[in-house]
Amino acid sequence: MSARNFVQRMITPWGLLPLVALLAAAGCQAPAQPEGPAIAYVRAAGPVDRDLLYDAAGDTLRKYHFELDRQDRMAGVITTLPDTSASWFEFWRTQPSTAYYWWESNFQTIHRLATVKLHQTEQDDLLELDVQVDRYRYALEERQIDNSAAAMRLFGSAAPTASGQMERAEDSGYRILLGRDAEFERLLINAIVARFETLEPPVSEELPTP
Repeated sequence: MSARNFVQRMITPWGLLPLVALLAAAGCQAPAQPEGPAIAYVRAAGPVDRDLLYDAAGDTLRKYHFELDRQDRMAGVITTLPDTSASWFEFWRTQPSTAYYWWESNFQTIHRLATVKLHQTEQDDLLELDVQVDRYRYALEERQIDNSAAAMRLFGSAAPTASGQMERAEDSGYRILLGRDAEFERLLINAIVARFETLEPPVSEELPTP
């Protein structure tokens, strides 16, 4: 194909799509990492409100498709299992907040793990809400492929890994820490506080008078 024919082909509407996508991806830069923790201070009058704030945190994490892992109400800690960031076609899920994270989630498998901590401050009616969302790139160990037929076993357990192990793909996977998602941390904090404000304390049942 001549250079002229290539240019003519690229300027068609369909031919421009890969070029536009490439330029958009090249123009995105990774967001700066936060310099400190993502914290909000919430008025909580006593242990009942503390429990309600803890419940609000769990409700919010589940709303954003996190599966809860550690739940320590006494310590005020909730952690989640890894959740895969949404791709463009998963319109029912919250999309990554920045353009860079959005592109990254559509070209690679990105996992997010959330941690929520409640701390009592020096003021009895004030709790510290600390939310951290860590981002990881999920990767698989390379497989030994020495012919075209072996390529059919690339994602299975029939082909040995680069280290010579016969393992399933899910057993050889690992995560590479990329940093925190500050935008998603702020979104979760706002959602937790909003959920907390809608919860009502449980109604105590009075014992009948003897």
